[in-house]
Amino acid sequence: MGTQYATELAAQPIDQLAINTIRTLSMDAVQAANSGHPGTPMALAPVGYTLWQRFLRFDPELPVWANRDRFVLSVGHASALLYSLLHLTGVKSVNPDYETLGEPAVSLDDLRRFRQLDSKCPGHPEYRWTSGVECTTGPLGTGIATSVGMAIAREWLAATYNRPGFELFDYDVYALAGDGCLMEGIGAEAASLAGHLRLSNLCWIYDNNGITIEGST
Repeated sequence: MGTQYATELAAQPIDQLAINTIRTLSMDAVQAANSGHPGTPMALAPVGYTLWQRFLRFDPELPVWANRDRFVLSVGHASALLYSLLHLTGVKSVNPDYETLGEPAVSLDDLRRFRQLDSKCPGHPEYRWTSGVECTTGPLGTGIATSVGMAIAREWLAATYNRPGFELFDYDVYALAGDGCLMEGIGAEAASLAGHLRLSNLCWIYDNNGITIEGST
């Protein structure tokens, strides 16, 4: 059975294999913890893979590179998706002084300890607890609001330090948002501000799945 399954996996296109690997890691982590949300990470795996593989500009060896693109998981309950991506892309860990440690930010053992005490994979992403996490998310709307601030910061940095032929700051900000993020007032206010400022370096991806804990939207 194991050999047959491995043969079937090997026959899949590499993109589909990668997506399925993200899904499997995410749902296994949730299952091991007997707690959490497997549905959203599984559904968003193709989005996460495409974004990280083809669009996001970052250096896994230096997750605090100043001009990296930022990825904000505003749907913080889907944290298993982010942890799987950090593990598979080999993002390295840094200490509180932002010195690289050379070890993985999220190891396979960390994924096995998802939602456990002192784990690098808490139920919602926490900034400076797990390297590669750009923003603490959990309270709905926090992530997308913070992503607007990140995009504004890039504009300020570019205006202050960039010179012709020497663009030090030109990073983009991507955020995954869900129904809950957009239902909160802070989300609407952040979107209004982003539109008013015409931020061209900000991309929100809306997970329109039509459902919340309370029921259908």
